[in-house]
Amino acid sequence: MFEDSPLDTDLRWEAGFEGDRRIVVSVLGPYRRIFPRPQRFVRRFYHRVYDLKIEDWQIPLEPLKLGTLCTIEAALSVRFQPTVKYAHANPDHIADLGGYIRANYRTLLQDAAEHELRQLDQAGLDDSNVLMERRIETVVNELLAVRDIQCRAWCTIQTVFADLDKIEEYAENIDSKHNGIYLELIRRRRQLNERLARENYERETNERRLRLEHEKRMLELMQRETELRKARRDHEAEHVRAELTAEETRAAEQYDSEVRLREARIHHETRLKQLELEADLAEKSRRAGALDDVENQLKREIELLALERQRLLLEEEIRDVKIAKAKGWVINAKRRFPLGESQKTLKPQDPGMTPHPDSD
Repeated sequence: MFEDSPLDTDLRWEAGFEGDRRIVVSVLGPYRRIFPRPQRFVRRFYHRVYDLKIEDWQIPLEPLKLGTLCTIEAALSVRFQPTVKYAHANPDHIADLGGYIRANYRTLLQDAAEHELRQLDQAGLDDSNVLMERRIETVVNELLAVRDIQCRAWCTIQTVFADLDKIEEYAENIDSKHNGIYLELIRRRRQLNERLARENYERETNERRLRLEHEKRMLELMQRETELRKARRDHEAEHVRAELTAEETRAAEQYDSEVRLREARIHHETRLKQLELEADLAEKSRRAGALDDVENQLKREIELLALERQRLLLEEEIRDVKIAKAKGWVINAKRRFPLGESQKTLKPQDPGMTPHPDSD
């Protein structure tokens, strides 16, 4: 029922609960038998099966007041489970063993726990609440265990002290049996005041030290920030100088490139103009040669036209001469020959024959 706890040198209570604990009540005529339910249980019509449940139980305890000095408040919780033996001993309440246990042992457990609280003395103030809680838990566990009820109890205790600054005002109302507690509280108040003063001094000292450290860190931070700002400005200036140098280099390269392009363009344009000039000169030479040929041709044509004109004039003169000669011959013929003779003379000639003017 006890086991060693790794957190405490005291023994820990082991309840031994079982989650599937059940009992069987066999009622056949006037006979009744109670036994734990077997693993391979075949239920008959005369069997009744009841669960022995694990239940929680909150037991309120009356606070213990030590005059007007302090109040001790306790809360008790119990987790319990009836055993088969307890069910055998109480067959008439098998259907509700939990309620039967609460009704029968509530006052007993309250009295035992409150009795432990009333045993408080001056030495109890020096003990931690855990020890007092352990004593109450042990008493409750033992009371139920001897009655065949498996359980595990939890007790929590809270001690509420009066205002230590006004404890002298409560001195007249203190019972003589609590005089030791009164003196202990006075001692604790002094210790508390000293501890508070010491803690206050340590806190102020610590705050001053922290403030100085904070100011020192802030100063270091400001110095580091100033250095970083200066380094950033230097870096930015170096970056600007590098950009200016690069820009100047790019501008010089661009200017050189533009100069080379301009020179190449001027050279190209000069070459084109030279070629155009040569082409113009060639064209002009060709045209001049063509004009000379045309002029010569025109001269020849003019000469031919002049010759043709002279020929035509000559032919016209010849024709005129011939016409004049013909007219003169006709006139001479009319003069020499009369008209009748002329007709006679002309008859023997063939028609269409015209005498040549030079026939004479």
